[in-house]
Amino acid sequence: MKLKENKVIQGLIIFCIIIVVVISIFGDKGFLQLMELKRQEKILVQEIEDLKEERREWISKINSLKNNQTYMETLAREQLGMVRNNEMMIRLYYNVNFESPLPSQETE
Repeated sequence: MKLKENKVIQGLIIFCIIIVVVISIFGDKGFLQLMELKRQEKILVQEIEDLKEERREWISKINSLKNNQTYMETLAREQLGMVRNNEMMIRLYYNVNFESPLPSQETE
């Protein structure tokens, strides 16, 4: 009888160990969830670094606009089409026609 009880106890212990292992791997706070959270953390850390770099670029542009008259004039010329008092702007417009200028010739 003692032998039978020992086998039952061993079986229950093994069953409990299996349950604990399965829960620790697949449970809400298990190993797989931990790996997913670490992956998400890496993505978020990279996004933060990208945003910090973008912020540095914007701060540099703002400082250039505040302190560099040449930079401001260049932007005004390129983006707003502004000119100095003694200059004249000439804009050239052209129409691109991709159709053949010759009528199509049909062979009979």
